Amino acid sequence: MKSDILYAFSSGKALAIAILTSAAVAACGGSGSSSSGVPPVVTPDVANPPGPGHFENATFITTVNVADVTAALSNDLAAAVKPLYSVDTYKITYTTTDSGGRSVIASGLAAIPRKASSQTSPVLSYQHATIKTDAGAPSNHATPDEPAVLFASMGYLVSATDYVGYGASKGLPHPYLLATPTATSVIDFMTATSRWRQMNTIADNGQVFLTGYSEGAYASMATLRQLTQNKTASTTLPVTTFVGAGPYDVALTLNAMLDAVRKNNPILGALISPGFLKNLGANDRANVRNLLLYSALGSQSDITFDPTFLDNFLNDDTAHIIAQSNDYDWTPQSPILFFHGRDDTTVPYGNTDSAFQTMTQRGAASLIERMDCTAKPSEHIPCVTPFLINDITRLGALAKGL
Repeated sequence: MKSDILYAFSSGKALAIAILTSAAVAACGGSGSSSSGVPPVVTPDVANPPGPGHFENATFITTVNVADVTAALSNDLAAAVKPLYSVDTYKITYTTTDSGGRSVIASGLAAIPRKASSQTSPVLSYQHATIKTDAGAPSNHATPDEPAVLFASMGYLVSATDYVGYGASKGLPHPYLLATPTATSVIDFMTATSRWRQMNTIADNGQVFLTGYSEGAYASMATLRQLTQNKTASTTLPVTTFVGAGPYDVALTLNAMLDAVRKNNPILGALISPGFLKNLGANDRANVRNLLLYSALGSQSDITFDPTFLDNFLNDDTAHIIAQSNDYDWTPQSPILFFHGRDDTTVPYGNTDSAFQTMTQRGAASLIERMDCTAKPSEHIPCVTPFLINDITRLGALAKGL
């Protein structure tokens, strides 16, 4: 498999880009192989009330053959991972809310392994890294090298939301590094796909996993936090959450990026310093923010990113960054496995340190574990494949019915 995680805001050439983000861009290519036999649709009476989590529609995309998934693996992945099933893929639309709390129709990918109808499977919610174009969103990218398809070929019932701003909701602002609206879009998609699977008698075994790398790790953490803090008697917390190199501490991430810019270009670093910009007028700050976003995304991006996280940073508004963006300071009630490379200059390792130390201090030491990436160097992109290998191996040891 080609490395499918690239950074949207880090080209290695534009110094200002490094300040903006710690999100990854999934840039997989390829195409799935179609199937002439679409699985039959059965619609028993399943509760599907209007509002958040309402299942709207399902469109069959293609069947990705197991041989094609295997052929798409990199040598390192192929040595450690053996796909088992061909995968039926569907574009699912559902109701959720945007960052302003308004009801919107969003979409995502449901990837279903072709197993015997009597066999139940664990559910895995896969959160993708940042992507610059809508073509890379999971429901538009049901290909052999799509991570959601790979996980499904291992035996999981995979739900992979596009997030608001991609797929069916393209054109709306993507709530980038905003914890609550990000988590809401994931949870509502998990609900909608659960209802859709029940309608089509696709049985799960009660196990639920969360996973993602970079922005996907951030989204997974935000989702687990929201599920945990809003837990009711009927809430099923994930069995385990496996996250890699996420920007959980957004203030730390952006300040570290700014420090790197200052070292390489002191003049530019001074100009984009929050301490300097907060004294400018709102229009001037907005112009700087828009210029930085354009520099980061370039003319090829067709996604609108909500700039709130960057506005808060440029306004030197730490309180709002903590309240709206950071998603590490809480007490988990289910296991979390952290994965990160200590050499990561895109999403600093301090993010994992912050989360691990804070959760330990909150009394959750027995539920958390961290693994360091052993790639040389253990930078963001080189650690993608080791993350996938460990993700599949560690979750596979816990999953039943694969």
